[in-house]
Amino acid sequence: MVISTKHQLLISSLLILLSNNLHALEITTDDCGSGKGCFRFPESCTDDCNFLVTYNATGGDKVEFELSGKGTWVAVGFSNDRGMPDTEILLCESTTALSGHYYAEKEIRPTKTNPDPAAVTFLEQADEGGMVKCRISRDINPGIANLRDLSQLWFLLGAVGDGDGEINYHGSSTDGRQSTGSMVNVTSLSASDASGGDSGINENLIVHGALMTLAWILFAFVGLFIARYMRQAWEPRELLGKKAWFTVHRTLMTTTVLFTIAGIIVIFVHKKEWSSNAGAHPYLGIIVLAFAIAQPIMAAFRPHPGEPRRNIFNWAHRCVGFTALILGVVTIYLGLDLVDLGTKGLYAVISFYIGEFLVFMFELYLILSKRSREKKSGPINNGDFPMDQPGQANRAPPELEMPTKEKMIRTMMFVFVVLLGISVALTIILLITLKALFRGPGRKQKPHLLI
Repeated sequence: MVISTKHQLLISSLLILLSNNLHALEITTDDCGSGKGCFRFPESCTDDCNFLVTYNATGGDKVEFELSGKGTWVAVGFSNDRGMPDTEILLCESTTALSGHYYAEKEIRPTKTNPDPAAVTFLEQADEGGMVKCRISRDINPGIANLRDLSQLWFLLGAVGDGDGEINYHGSSTDGRQSTGSMVNVTSLSASDASGGDSGINENLIVHGALMTLAWILFAFVGLFIARYMRQAWEPRELLGKKAWFTVHRTLMTTTVLFTIAGIIVIFVHKKEWSSNAGAHPYLGIIVLAFAIAQPIMAAFRPHPGEPRRNIFNWAHRCVGFTALILGVVTIYLGLDLVDLGTKGLYAVISFYIGEFLVFMFELYLILSKRSREKKSGPINNGDFPMDQPGQANRAPPELEMPTKEKMIRTMMFVFVVLLGISVALTIILLITLKALFRGPGRKQKPHLLI
């Protein structure tokens, strides 16, 4: 019997379909919590999960992962804070062309590792009716950059998405992205499934950002302004037995140093290591910390007013303080950029620098006003009042009484600086907090790419 070409094509198609079904990659939730660890969402799903990853230690130095998800790609990430920055990712894609090992340095599209590390082996992969599936073997601790030590605890980040030849955004709802509710050791099995949950709030990062922002955007900014411009305006008031301007200045700058030290400690405790992938941010942070600590040490050895080296101290103290302020604000912006707040944070930082420019214009106004008064009444003291201890003689020359108009202008500028520092600091802290809150389920967030 002769079989027509049409029938031959039909039979071939049936054989191919049968072959695919016979070799279907089966990934189930059976034995979750006993024979293997599992993370899935929705949490109660069995055979129809939007996302499922199983993990099981095989042999002595490898973990085998099974991934499945509804979309054209599915991925699991290993993070220490439920966030995308500094996350290792294993990703399966329907065409296999984009499947492989990835690393997300920041909250943007992750970078594929080319070639895939020898520690990562894709054993099997399939695309079955809109479900992407794969099996991956991964060395537990390969000792390679950007590959996590899987014997340690990590948050698992699960994500699924669609794309036409590329890894597109997974979506902001919990159908496309979730993380484990707690840190997981994938080399051991828990008594129950790793429960899915929202991304939560990274309290350590919020505390770190808030401490640094308050220290430099508010306290240091206001403290420097007081020392430079309010000492004459507040004369002869005293506070706690010392000149009022000096007491307030010292309190604000001491708070700046303490907040900076606390912020550094918080982030080191959180990261547990040096952040080598955070660009210039950590390096500038350490430089700012060094400047902050140097200031009170310099002040402790300052010459008395009227001594020959007093002017050298004054200029050194001012330059170090001003440089620390500029670097501190730049470091804060770089930190915002690391958590994908660079664009929004830029507006706040620009507003701050506009305020500093206005302070600079105010300085020019004071210089011109001083020269004008000197022409009328002779040389005027530069206002270098002593940071003296009780009982020490004030050897600075007496200051001519400041005009009422200038006192009023200085007071208005002081109020402006305080309000600017408070508003910019609160804006940045609010941005950081909302960024963390928007990771929660059901909340919309700016589309970012993958996990």
